[in-house]
Formats: sequence, C-alpha cells, structure tokens
Amino acid sequence: MDWSRFGLDRVPFRPAVDTGSYFPAPAHEAALACIAAAFSRREPIVLLDGPTGVGKSLVARKWLEDLLPDVPRIVIPNAQAERPADLLQAILFDLGQAYLGLSEQELRLAVMAHLLEVAKRGFPTVLVIDEAQNLSSAALEEVRLLSNLETREGTAVVTLLIAQPGLRAILARPTARLCADRIASRISVEPLTPDESAAYIRHHISAAGGDAGQWFIEEAVSLLAAACGGIPRLLNRVAAVACELGVQTNALPVDAEAVVEALTQLGIPLPAEQSEENPADVVTLPPPASTTASFSSLAPKQPSRKRKAKRDRRAA
Repeated sequence: MDWSRFGLDRVPFRPAVDTGSYFPAPAHEAALACIAAAFSRREPIVLLDGPTGVGKSLVARKWLEDLLPDVPRIVIPNAQAERPADLLQAILFDLGQAYLGLSEQELRLAVMAHLLEVAKRGFPTVLVIDEAQNLSSAALEEVRLLSNLETREGTAVVTLLIAQPGLRAILARPTARLCADRIASRISVEPLTPDESAAYIRHHISAAGGDAGQWFIEEAVSLLAAACGGIPRLLNRVAAVACELGVQTNALPVDAEAVVEALTQLGIPLPAEQSEENPADVVTLPPPASTTASFSSLAPKQPSRKRKAKRDRRAA
C-alpha cells in the first residue's frame, strides 16, 4: 500500500521493535535511566522485566543506540539455553566466531578470551540476553561465572537480562541464588496509563508523518487505550488493523466502530463498559497465529456490512 497517498511517510504502527518512532513514556524513560546508571557503575548483571509486549526489548535497543559506538556489544534476541554450552554457542555465533564441534570448556575459554581481550580497550562488553526466563539454572550460573571476569580496567562484561516477571521466581530458587546475588539492579517496566496510551497512538501517527486528528477521532483513541491495557504491542496491533479498515472502507478518521471491529478480529475483548453498551458486537475469536504478521496480513479481506454501509453513506 502506498501510504504517501494518505499523508504518511511510511507504515504506521510497525509490529517490530522500532526505535525510530520511540515514544518517551515515563516508565520507559525511567527504565532507560536506571540501566544507564547501572552501566556507569559497571554492575555485572542487570535485570529488566515486565509483562509481555510492554516494551522491554524496545528500551534495551534504545539504550544500546544511546551507548557510545566504542562500547562492544553482544545481543542474543531469543535465549534458549538448557545447557551452559547453548548460551556460549549463542555468544560466539553473535561474535561471528566458530562455535561448532567444540567442547563446553573450549566454548567457555573462547568466550572468556574474547571478553578479556576486548575489555583491555577501555570498555566492558555489553551482553544483552532477551527472553532470559528461558535460561536454565545451569545457564544462569554460566552468566554469573562470566560476570566474574575482570581486568585492570574493571569488569569485562555487563549483562542485561530481559525477561518476563517469572524470572524473579526462578532467581529465588536455591539453585539460582548465586546468580541472583550478583544482580544489583532489578528494573520493572510498567504498562502505560490510559492518557499515555492515547498519547502513544498520536505519537506514532506523527512519527509516520501524519496528523493524528485526521486518522483517529477521540472516541476511537479512548477505546484503544481502554482495551489494550497500556501494552504497546497490543496498541500497535489494534491501531494497525483499525487504520487499514479505515483506508479500505474510505472511512477516515478511524472511529470507535472500526476499533471494535479490529479488536474483534484480533480476539481482544472489549472493555467492560463498551461490552455492556454493545453486547451484540462482542465476538470472541482465537488470537492470530503470529504476533509478527505483516501489517497488511492483519487486515480483513472484506469490510463488514456496517462499515460498507458507512462508506457508501460517506461517498453519497
């Protein structure tokens, strides 16, 4: 779709992590400040957690962008490590080094040698491990062992664990106690407030080069904010579908009816107040197969009868 026809520079509400349209929500800004402070203190392990879709990965990516380019970094976007060797292989893979056919100790020595050599240049390596709740106790112990590496300049690696809240329960187990003791900063990212959610929607339209008032009426923005519970990922998904519905039916700005239709398609329940007002509109569907589907694939193939009628009335 050529979004320039609608006054936009690009697709709004991208499903992937997009630092280019970063919205400085207070919760995200506070998390950024805490991570930066922990790094300045060279804390060996930092934990960043929060509900699914709240923006943890976005915060981490934004922090990495703000770091000096001389700071070395390793990013593991989807941690799956049952054995220490699994984690060590993932690190070497990101570094572009050989990782196949090596014993666990050989993998460990290769990682340690790299981290110590790089640290001599003045900065510790930043190791970002996303989905860290998938690390086993043995893998967490490997993280702790790496955090012990030091040179004359200080610690050789600062690890940022990005995880769902369940990791805290894992760290509370006796098998993970030593790793937990190394985590000085535990930072939680909270969902957006309703007012922040509304500002988030307007910001993303503006970031795409558009005028929020020409894309969403206030009632639609309020419904989006209430239905998505302050979760940016849900706001993106629902707003994306609602925008496509408005474009397909020539019914811009997007109204509350389009938002209800988008919520229904994505299997997201309406807020209680809206459900009581429109009980006939509430349809529970299974969630989409993939949360990373393309923008266009999320939109329905044909508009509903209601939206078709609305389009015909506007055309008349």
